[in-house]
This record gives sequence, C-alpha cells and structure tokens, in this order.
Amino acid sequence: MDFERYIKFLNTVFTDDIKRKDLEELNPIVKEVNYDDSISLFNLVSSFNELYKSFKKEYAELDKLPLGKSVEVLSFDKFTFKNENYRILVMYIDEPLITPHPDTILYLREIDGKLMSFVTNNLNFLDKNYYNNDVELNSAISKKYLNLFEKYDQLLKMYNYFKNQCIFGDGSNTIVTEVKGDLLEELHEFKISFGTFGEITKLAINLGDNFGLSYDKCHFIVYDKEKMIQNTDYDYLFNNVYLNKRYTSKEEREKARKREK
Repeated sequence: MDFERYIKFLNTVFTDDIKRKDLEELNPIVKEVNYDDSISLFNLVSSFNELYKSFKKEYAELDKLPLGKSVEVLSFDKFTFKNENYRILVMYIDEPLITPHPDTILYLREIDGKLMSFVTNNLNFLDKNYYNNDVELNSAISKKYLNLFEKYDQLLKMYNYFKNQCIFGDGSNTIVTEVKGDLLEELHEFKISFGTFGEITKLAINLGDNFGLSYDKCHFIVYDKEKMIQNTDYDYLFNNVYLNKRYTSKEEREKARKREK
C-alpha cells in the first residue's frame, strides 16, 4: 500500500483543497496540498487530551455538590441579557438528591453574581407533567463549578462535538469520531474512522496519561475486508492525515459558512 499517495489524496479532500465535483476533472494525487487552516488528526486529538488531563486534575480537587447517583454535564453558557450577566451550567442527574423525581435537569444559574438555580424536566410548560422548581445549593461550591466549566468550556464543546459525530462527509469520503467514556468519570478512548468509499482506516487512541494508539483496536478495511498493516503505518496515518479546521467544531463550521456568504 502506497500510504504516501493515499494520504495525499485524503488530504486534498479533507483540507478542502479540492471539492468532490472536481475529482473527476483533476488528478488530486499530483496536486500540492494547501495545509493553511488545517490540523493533523494527531494534533487534534492530542490537544483534546491535554485539555482533558488538566480538567480531570482540577475536577478531582473540586468540592462536590451532593447532586445524585450520577451526573452528566450537558452545556455551559455565558452571556449578557438586559444588562444582566449570566452564567449557566446545565447538568443531567440520575436519581437526584435535590428533587424527588427519578431524574432531572439542573440549571446551575448565576445572574450578576447571585445564584438562582432550578431543576426541570424540560418539557413544554403546557404539558401537565412539566415542572420547574427552584433549588437551594451551596453558593460557594456552585460558583466553583461555574468557574471550572467556564475555564474548560472549550473542552466541553469539543467533547459534545466529537463524542458521536460525522465531522466530514461528501458522499464518498468521510471522517467519523467517537469518544468513549464519561467526562466527569473517565474518558477512555477517542475513535476516528476515515477514508474513501473502498478504503477505511479505523484508529483507536487511548486518552489520559496513557495517550497513544491502541494498535490492537486499529483496523484498515479494503472493500469490507481487513488488511493487515504495520503499527508504523497506523502511526504514519495518525500523524499525517489533515483536515480543515472548519470541521473541528460547530463554531468553526458556522464561521466558515459566514465567510462563504
């Protein structure tokens, strides 16, 4: 397998250096790739992992609110509305301790420095089962939660974006990502599948202190049949496949769309 040639083809597509409609007219293999505004898969996952390790350390040291059996962070937002400054952290709680419901969504909300939080099921307010109840939480600890997730807002956005997403697809060429684990408990693995209609590479990357490819979980598929390649080939693919930064986050996609209008 000529991986240099294969990667050059992928990069012309994933960096937006050539569009699918042009593939039949040009030979992208001989075209020089423009890497402006692009990032390698290695650097993309490595930057995610470094943020995660830093967050994990700080979260472990954080005084915890007694919220429930398990907690999933959904989003963080910071904005100004009618001259009031808001910070809102939204969390899903299973078997909560702060409400009698079997599960709930907590809006840890701060308005101009004052904590005003509530729990809800996010149903339509006209639904007979809808509820929205204020909750009293430790203000000092709550603000530490808000501070932490404001600091790591980029990590949370990256996690929500990459955990189960087709980040590139033009009908023939794709990049699909998956993050295994829970942000507040433990993230184990970052998976990336990419390639063309007939050739798909599947990479599994360990997250945390043991960062790197998990070779026994990596696969190279040619027309639905696995082809054995060397670990060094997986390293080469991981380090040398690039994609345009517009595909690295929801925000970058929106910026790119606005530039193209």
